Amino acid sequence: MSMAIELSGNTARVRLTGELTIYSVAEIKAAFGDGFAGAMKSADQIEVDLSGVSEMDTAGLQLMLIIKRSKEVRFVNHPPCVLRLIDLANVGGVFGDPLFIAATESARSMP
Repeated sequence: MSMAIELSGNTARVRLTGELTIYSVAEIKAAFGDGFAGAMKSADQIEVDLSGVSEMDTAGLQLMLIIKRSKEVRFVNHPPCVLRLIDLANVGGVFGDPLFIAATESARSMP
């Protein structure tokens, strides 16, 4: 899992790439707590871009919930692996972020 931070105006965008699983959440959690604290102070808005997440398990979902509870964060660009887990856990409303579900993805999930 890798993390990159981009500052654009008053928005900090955190781009996650790789697996957001039990094997990487401790590293990402530490980075959210310590690693970019300085960059976040100058930002009015924080977006976490999930488009590069290739796999996610419940540890990743738990980390998303912890981050959402502790910071004013918007998660964007949810890949199918993240959308499936959010749907399975029925926590979409908890995040309050806009979720884009492609027509082809929703058609595959239909019985």
